[in-house]
Amino acid sequence: MKTQSPDEHAGNGDESSELQQQIERLESQLIDEREKHNIEMKKGLDAFQKLQQGSAGEKKERHLISIDGHELSPHQRVAIFVDVQNMYYAARNIFQSKLEFSKLLRHLLRGRVLARAMAYIVERPGMNQDKFIEVLRRNGYEVRKRIVGERNDSTNRGDWNIGITLDVLSLSSKIDVAILVTGDGDFVPLVDRLAMEGVRVEVASFRETTSSELFHAADQMHFLDERVLLHGTHFQPSEEEQEEEQEEEEEHEKELVPPRSRKPLRRARGPVEEDFDDEDNED
Repeated sequence: MKTQSPDEHAGNGDESSELQQQIERLESQLIDEREKHNIEMKKGLDAFQKLQQGSAGEKKERHLISIDGHELSPHQRVAIFVDVQNMYYAARNIFQSKLEFSKLLRHLLRGRVLARAMAYIVERPGMNQDKFIEVLRRNGYEVRKRIVGERNDSTNRGDWNIGITLDVLSLSSKIDVAILVTGDGDFVPLVDRLAMEGVRVEVASFRETTSSELFHAADQMHFLDERVLLHGTHFQPSEEEQEEEQEEEEEHEKELVPPRSRKPLRRARGPVEEDFDDEDNED
């Protein structure tokens, strides 16, 4: 049988004491690490809750409800098509003012995703709209310009109805919403076609100049008012604009009134007039 000396017992005691001290140090370090971990976790949870509250607030601000009760997602891809000539005369005749196109864009977009914004203008010989076009481009619009000549045939019409229709149809597969800024009832067939393709159609115009057929065909109507007009300005048409308006009125009258024949017209008489004539002749 093997026996241990007192020195060996002393050595074993020192080792156990050292080991016990190491264990206590590790436990102390583990407690410290747990406390640090808990503190970091609490900070992380607080930050996450604040982020959630901020996101909820942002979503609430961007939440859109249309006039027909449908919720509009902020992720909708929106394309805006502005019939500038139609809206120009509407704003002038109703409010004696002009549209502020930057406000118009924000008013219609309302936090959604802008895919395209296109403005269509008509320019007659002698007009210079370079500054106006530059303003439109600075405000995010793509400008399409048509110069109207002096011909009086169907290929020289002073509107963009066909061009706007073609552009809208070409983009219909890439957007969720098409906003037509016009009150022209000629766009009703286009609205019906877009509805068949699953594209939401919104119309923006002044109440007084909006076609009733276009109003009923659209998914949503934005009636424009002073909020999208230039403030502190009173419209004063230039001489060129007055001449242009007079020419358009004369052309419109020509279309309504048929040209007179060069031959002298024979006055038709009714039975009563013939009787009176006969009486005169008898006298």
